[in-house]
Amino acid sequence: MIQAITTPQQQAEYRWRIAGKPYFESVLGTHLALFGAHPASGWMFYLLPGTAVLELRGGSGALCGGLPDDEDTREELQGFLRFLHVDCLRCEHPLPAAYANTWQSGKPLTLWTLPQGRALPLPKPPAGKWGLTLDTAPSMLPISRLVFAESDAEADEFYSTACTALAHGYGTCRALLYNGKPVCTVGCYEQSTREAYMAAGVTAPEWRGRGLAGWLIASLANELAAEKDVCFLCLPHLRGFYQRLRFVQNGMIQQYTTDWNTK
Repeated sequence: MIQAITTPQQQAEYRWRIAGKPYFESVLGTHLALFGAHPASGWMFYLLPGTAVLELRGGSGALCGGLPDDEDTREELQGFLRFLHVDCLRCEHPLPAAYANTWQSGKPLTLWTLPQGRALPLPKPPAGKWGLTLDTAPSMLPISRLVFAESDAEADEFYSTACTALAHGYGTCRALLYNGKPVCTVGCYEQSTREAYMAAGVTAPEWRGRGLAGWLIASLANELAAEKDVCFLCLPHLRGFYQRLRFVQNGMIQQYTTDWNTK
């Protein structure tokens, strides 16, 4: 039975189910802490049969834990996702084969980690070079426009979520500035007591190829790894870049899509 998170006991169960799960512990845990008591935020959280949890926002969801592979569970979950028109899922594990008629597997995301207490080798810092300066607490409005340069709607959503996380002590942001404008950024906007999730690493097109992102990402990762494990996701074509930085691959996160209009 799918249960919406409405009580402190259910929140505790949700946190117990995601504990120790790379990516999910920090990301889903932060979202629950920030938005779990605010239904109008658009975030929704559920306990599923077995040991699974589900986070939803808009048409996207994150599924963590194990689901019973039986017809009743499958029909309930499929009907629930269809009703809410959720057409994108990130999953800890591959969906059971019986879901294949509905959900199409996309390119999995590579999960990387830097264990607590470890440090990456750092190239020479670019701050001071090419007229760049490092900002350890940049204004988030221009950062959001850099991260989502092609979508005002996504930039606005990122700005709101990131500012909420920063205001409540869940993260930090770094940026390299040129003439006061960010040209490279990376941040941590979700974390638990054991894990920090890095995200939104972006370099402006005209500044790529100069090693800015490699230094900024490794620098922030080392800073965060002094206190906890660090993790992040990347698309397949970026795997070589993070291998060169000496991050450790720690599994894959599955991605699925569907079109309910054709089902």
